[in-house]
Amino acid sequence: MSTDSRYKNVQTFKLLLVGDSCVGKTSLLIRFKDRIFLKGSYISTVGIDFKTKMVNADGRTIRLQIWDTAGQEKFRSLTKSYYRDSNAVILVYDIGRSDTFVHTKSWMCEINANVLSNTLIALVGNKADEDKDRVVSKVDGERLAKESGALFWETSAKTGTNVDQLFQSIADRLAANSDAGSPIDRNGLGLASGRQPLSDGLLDESHAASDTKWSIFKCCSSS
Repeated sequence: MSTDSRYKNVQTFKLLLVGDSCVGKTSLLIRFKDRIFLKGSYISTVGIDFKTKMVNADGRTIRLQIWDTAGQEKFRSLTKSYYRDSNAVILVYDIGRSDTFVHTKSWMCEINANVLSNTLIALVGNKADEDKDRVVSKVDGERLAKESGALFWETSAKTGTNVDQLFQSIADRLAANSDAGSPIDRNGLGLASGRQPLSDGLLDESHAASDTKWSIFKCCSSS
């Protein structure tokens, strides 16, 4: 955090990046914070790391404290402990890997089980610059986000496409709702007092807008 006295009383919002390994969570954070892309490098997060950035939102300066989590199963219990006081959770998948999209449903279950009902959620399809390798359609991503009560963006950490827009849209909503003293309005995105469960038929073949067939599984199974 900055020690500059100008920022002493700046409001801080905590954002949490989650999702499978190798989907580009760390690259998104570095692109947003440092304006660079580490070409040819795979950055594996061990445990938890964070960066902060000052942004202008809703007519004032706020601090985004962005926590980057490891996607590996062995770190999942550690990740859960960081959900509790998060103002927003950004769930990232790779548009070129169907498994990372299928796994977003279990990630959503975990998120909903660990955050407050007014926590803002964003679903992000990353690596949009690799459209030739796309296996997850934008329509499928948008549908899942709508059913989950989440914002939706497709981004590219490599080119910077929509990265600033993603974080700015989150910052604007958090700042505005903080000013108003009200929970996140999820009408059209979800609910203010709770989230709709993911539909079991959400990615059913009869509803699919693309040729991709997704496996369906129950949310938060007790088994």
